[in-house]
Amino acid sequence: MAQKFPGGVRDADGRRGYLAVGRGEVVAIDLSTGAVLWRKPVGWPVEATTTRLLTLDRAGKSFVVRLLDAATGEGVRRISGFGMPAWANDTPISPQTVLVDTEEGPSGILLRWRIRRLYHGGAPPSPQIAAEARDERAGAILIDPRTGRFRSVAALEPTFGKAETGPQNLAEHATPTPDTLDVGRVGDWLFALKLRSQPGGASEIVLEARDAYGGTLWETPIRQVESARPPPLRQ
Repeated sequence: MAQKFPGGVRDADGRRGYLAVGRGEVVAIDLSTGAVLWRKPVGWPVEATTTRLLTLDRAGKSFVVRLLDAATGEGVRRISGFGMPAWANDTPISPQTVLVDTEEGPSGILLRWRIRRLYHGGAPPSPQIAAEARDERAGAILIDPRTGRFRSVAALEPTFGKAETGPQNLAEHATPTPDTLDVGRVGDWLFALKLRSQPGGASEIVLEARDAYGGTLWETPIRQVESARPPPLRQ
């Protein structure tokens, strides 16, 4: 399974974390120092090894899987035509519509996906109409992380459920607070993705690392969030 991390994924060694920020943008963080290694519009991070990062992205309207150099973010290969149906072109990426899980093994990276199209209409439909109007499709591919070559395989696909929505592992690692978006642990270190207010009504998302004694090791700003409040009226 992919190593989950606040806002994204990390490699198994805990050397780098890859966070989804903004629309389709990924920021890579050195987890020992908090240094930003690179930031690029490459999609949604789904798997990381010591040398590769896999993301789910769009090319035009179609879904693609990008295989990237983990250290630099440079593209190695773009994988398309892996079984997504034509109606998926209009499906947004969200936990309610697209699920991906991965597993690294001796033969490569197994990537399983499931996509569903929810009912879109006027008034909320009855359960029966919603069930009839909802399409679902699933599949799995095995990827060679060195070359990006892949083949379709038969495998159990992820299933939609309440567990997939919202921040992951929040209750397991820390008491939720209004400014905490997500948390995760790597060894004795606790990582927290936080929303902090700034003067003028704006906010910023910060990744924070703490040691086993609760001391702050480093803090790295990840993204600025503009205030949603309207500007004051002129007098």
